[in-house]
Amino acid sequence: LSLTDLVAEWSVTLRRLIGDRVKLKVEHGRDLWPLMADQNQLGNALVNLAINARDAMPNGGLLTIRTANVSVEETMSLGHVLMPSGAYVTIEVEDTGIGIPKENLGKIFEPFFTTKEKGHGTGLGLASVYGIVKQTGGYIFPESELGKGTEFRIYLPRHVPPPASEQPAAEPEKTQAPRDLTGVGTILLVEDEDAVRDFAVRALTMRGYRVLDASGGEEALDIVKDHDGPIDLLIS
Repeated sequence: LSLTDLVAEWSVTLRRLIGDRVKLKVEHGRDLWPLMADQNQLGNALVNLAINARDAMPNGGLLTIRTANVSVEETMSLGHVLMPSGAYVTIEVEDTGIGIPKENLGKIFEPFFTTKEKGHGTGLGLASVYGIVKQTGGYIFPESELGKGTEFRIYLPRHVPPPASEQPAAEPEKTQAPRDLTGVGTILLVEDEDAVRDFAVRALTMRGYRVLDASGGEEALDIVKDHDGPIDLLIS
């Protein structure tokens, strides 16, 4: 996939999520190399980083997303011991927020670690970002200074397609009857981010599901008690 296309496509969602007080600035690198990655997973990683940045700027600020190619020579000079030298495409997500204390910087990717008030964060956002980046064969490094902001640098390996002679011959397409993808049943959706919840409700409703939505666990339990009929699936 093209990282330029991915960032451009998800920028619309990100602008809605961060609100009016935070300005989004996107700086696309030129002639970016292709990636072998899952578009939705990388998009979700950007969403989680943007939400964290928004929460770190309660009075507003600037969220900057940059993309660029990083050559083998450049990676050798970066000094990241855990990242082997190679050709990468980088995504930098930088905010002008409150910053992360040094004592917490080494813990931020741990599942359920959060510095937010109780009820305002699960501690899974950055953990999922880390998992997505590692699953794609990449690396992520945070830098932060209190009062000045935080920057996450993601390095994803460049994808080099094999020569045409080595690619498997394409099999003739089999004609299949179109599948019916209409949703059936009732879903209970529990999500504390209003924008994410609204988006998910619309998407599932358009597929034909009946959606009951709650902003937290206690509200969800009340819905279960009051609902007359089965609930087929819980998405939390």
